[in-house]
Amino acid sequence: MYLKRLFPLLVISAVVISTACGKKKPDAAPGQSARIAYTIYQLGLYEKPDAPKATEWLNRAEMVTVLETVSVPNAKDPSKKVEWAKIERTTGKQGYCDATRLESKAFVVTGNLDIYNVNQISGKKLATVPEGHVGFVVEERGDWAKVRFGYKIFEKWDQPKPAQKYVDQQWAQLTGVSYDPVAIGEGVEFEAAARRFFDIDAKKKAQGKKELETIVNDGKSAFTALAKNVLATDVEAAPAEAPAAEGAAAP
Repeated sequence: MYLKRLFPLLVISAVVISTACGKKKPDAAPGQSARIAYTIYQLGLYEKPDAPKATEWLNRAEMVTVLETVSVPNAKDPSKKVEWAKIERTTGKQGYCDATRLESKAFVVTGNLDIYNVNQISGKKLATVPEGHVGFVVEERGDWAKVRFGYKIFEKWDQPKPAQKYVDQQWAQLTGVSYDPVAIGEGVEFEAAARRFFDIDAKKKAQGKKELETIVNDGKSAFTALAKNVLATDVEAAPAEAPAAEGAAAP
């Protein structure tokens, strides 16, 4: 009787084990384990490290699986080595990209983020990053993180010519940020549109304006109100009143 009850359980266990064994695992190199990473910039994906052209382009803050990293001679200076990462996209496509343009964690600023030159509050404050910027974690020490943005950050979005600062590889306490993939995606969308909007090139500015208007009209982004504020900086100043003609009678 006991064996009759036990037999179905043994069959089910065998099926589960067989199914698990049949699942394909990422092709991690011997001695290396696969890990998640995020792209700092839009990044070319190559079939092999020395391929002349990219087969696809990775988006900013795209999540990928790093299968292995390899060192190869620098094409411009063979005496030096460069790091390439073999990655897999969520589409299943594999290839190689510049390993120096990947970081382990991405976030988007949802409040104001103070940046310091060292990992302590008594350090020198370098800038305040407003919401809408996408950043990446390089290193963590306690409740501090060395962060990387990849671009100069705008300290203000609501001015016609916002100030820019370069604060990569500096320290912050990561409060007022979100690690939610949807919010990060919306941040990438807003950030790209705003950067084009503030570009001196008229065509890029027009494109950025159109993209910001799309964000506002859609109304679903976490940065809808921010996009609206940026667009408000484009209002042209009203022309000054012409001075009254000399000798004209006062009204």
